[in-house]
Amino acid sequence: MDLTRQQQQFASILPRITSFMSLIGSSSIVVDVVQKYRKRGNSNSKPTTYHRLMLGMSFCDIFMSGGLMMTTWPIPADTPDTYTTYGNDATCKTQAFFVQLGIGAPFYTLCLSVYYYLVIVKDSRPNLILERCMHFVCLSFAFGTVIASLALDLFGYAKYFCWFSAEHDLFRWLFWFGPLWAIIAIVAVIMSMIYFDIVKQEKKQRRWKGVNDQGATTVNSNSGGTHNRENRNLRNITPRRSVRVSDSVKSQAFRYVGSFFLTWIFQTIARGMETAGQGDSVPYWLSLVGVTLLPSQGFFNFLIYIRPRYEQHRKRHPEVGKFVTFFRVNPLFAGCNCCHGVLRTIQSQRVWNRSAREGSLSEGGTSNNVANSDSIIDYNSQEEECESEQDSAEAGQVLNDDSSQKDEWGDN
Repeated sequence: MDLTRQQQQFASILPRITSFMSLIGSSSIVVDVVQKYRKRGNSNSKPTTYHRLMLGMSFCDIFMSGGLMMTTWPIPADTPDTYTTYGNDATCKTQAFFVQLGIGAPFYTLCLSVYYYLVIVKDSRPNLILERCMHFVCLSFAFGTVIASLALDLFGYAKYFCWFSAEHDLFRWLFWFGPLWAIIAIVAVIMSMIYFDIVKQEKKQRRWKGVNDQGATTVNSNSGGTHNRENRNLRNITPRRSVRVSDSVKSQAFRYVGSFFLTWIFQTIARGMETAGQGDSVPYWLSLVGVTLLPSQGFFNFLIYIRPRYEQHRKRHPEVGKFVTFFRVNPLFAGCNCCHGVLRTIQSQRVWNRSAREGSLSEGGTSNNVANSDSIIDYNSQEEECESEQDSAEAGQVLNDDSSQKDEWGDN
């Protein structure tokens, strides 16, 4: 399907925007995990399996987002019917190198779903050997396919960017779409198992609550023998996990998998149509949405990653605006005093405007407004006070399980 000049422009510009957003999001996750290693003296700030999986996924996404952010620029300049091409064969292969490394991100998504399965369904977490095997499989497949592709000279022009050239379609299946579709299927099965286990646990919890209420009445009116039998029955049906912990972990699990499916669903549909022999009939909008969302998983992961911290800040400091809170919980801005000064100015102006709207600019209102501004200015000094709360509330840390156990990676 031949594209018009305007269609080529959209397909070239939009992925740069989402790639940049994803690059910032993944870099924020990397910075946050690195900061946790620097603060390992605090038991609540120790990096866990969850953090290390997110670190690996973010690194893979940084490579892919960096490559896709260039879109058509690295394509050889003499390529016909292509918008803004300034590169050569070397730049094209370099872009394909970084794009192909992004295959590690779906593998890490699979590992993350396995991690959540162990936490939610099995009430455990991966041991050190299993975790290292996860990292080995993800990184070895990503770098192994890149090295093999360079050795076999498989990289070249691929419509919207440089990747496997059209004559090497078989390797697109072997090194990308085949493993990707298998991962999508496996992740769907794992999340279904998690969902049905959660439903079963919720039913058991409701049953336990009803029997508990009934048992309390029975114990007060019956003998000690009946009391003991009731206790045994209650132990048999009491759920082994806290509903609060399950809710916290399961929401993060489904959000991560949802962002994964959103990133790849359109590319999967387009590729399926091409495989069915309908490549020329693939709608332009489907290809455009697919290539735009392709590098966006890092940004979605970042929003999900900081969500518990964001909610913790909003709960602790409801007077702080949503925009200011979002930037304060971003690890990239954590050490930027200039950014904090700007945010404090914005928040102070917000408090003043709110007071003005409420008509409280009297003498008493002014003093209250000044007090509010002072509390905002001193907000930095309060971050250490609530930092352990934020870390313990983060996604994937099963409160008294993951965050309090020994950090094997650092001690070995």
